[in-house]
Amino acid sequence: MRLYTLPALLGLFSLLLRTAPAAAQSTAATPTTALATSDNLLNVAVSDSSTTYLVFGGPVSLVDVGMANNYLVKIEANAVFVRARRKHAPPTPMLIRYGSKYWMGRLVYANRPVLQLYDFQKDGALSINGKSVSSTGAAPENELALDKEREKKAVVEGKLSQLRKAREEHQAVAVVDNDLVLSLANVRNDKDFTYLRFKVINKTNIDYNVDFTDFQLVENAQKKFLARKKNEARRPLAPSGGSPNQVITGRTTGYLTYAIPLYAATERGFLEVTLRELNGARVLVLPVPSRVINRAATI
Repeated sequence: MRLYTLPALLGLFSLLLRTAPAAAQSTAATPTTALATSDNLLNVAVSDSSTTYLVFGGPVSLVDVGMANNYLVKIEANAVFVRARRKHAPPTPMLIRYGSKYWMGRLVYANRPVLQLYDFQKDGALSINGKSVSSTGAAPENELALDKEREKKAVVEGKLSQLRKAREEHQAVAVVDNDLVLSLANVRNDKDFTYLRFKVINKTNIDYNVDFTDFQLVENAQKKFLARKKNEARRPLAPSGGSPNQVITGRTTGYLTYAIPLYAATERGFLEVTLRELNGARVLVLPVPSRVINRAATI
């Protein structure tokens, strides 16, 4: 045990008094720095009635949501699907690990988000229609996401309304499963979107409640190596219009309409449309050949 003389103790006490203000100043500055970093997080708009998609440049292995009980999260390859569990869910931070990198943002509730596909495939920076919004992953006002482009949304819904009145044109593109028939009725394009109308025939007595519809652009799916698809590329496409939850009652025929971002596919590519049922396992998967979409009339 080391003993200190009185002068030595007084000197040590004086030293502590001189260093205490500096330590207090450093501690007080920490929350300010954290707050500034938090303010630069990108707001990802999420609704309780539709799914928001986040796509990254590598396989997603971890999603950590601050208030996990307020949001539904699902991982599929390099994409993350998010939906609010209830209306007006409070904002919460979200951390995602893809490949060997990390991305951090904030989930915020929006009644009708205009932007439902967040493309972070270019070095973790948000891209909209192929153009980078920010190199740091932060968007100052995030106008597309938070209901600030209502005019564009109204145009999309107006064209979908026109498509609902068209005569069926593509009955041959269809799939039958579990006494359910899913077929492509109509397709149109404009400079920004592809508009799709599907026909669903429910031959059962149980209602078919569409929870959400998944769209993926698939390329190079025909080449196989060791019983696995070689060099297959999948790109999720989030619907920009159309009702997310629709019910086809038993023994009836119904129609579903959606708008997805316009894309260009090769002859080997196709659009894979998947209907997922709420509280049920009857999943319908319909491949739509690229030539059908590439040759579609404009609207």
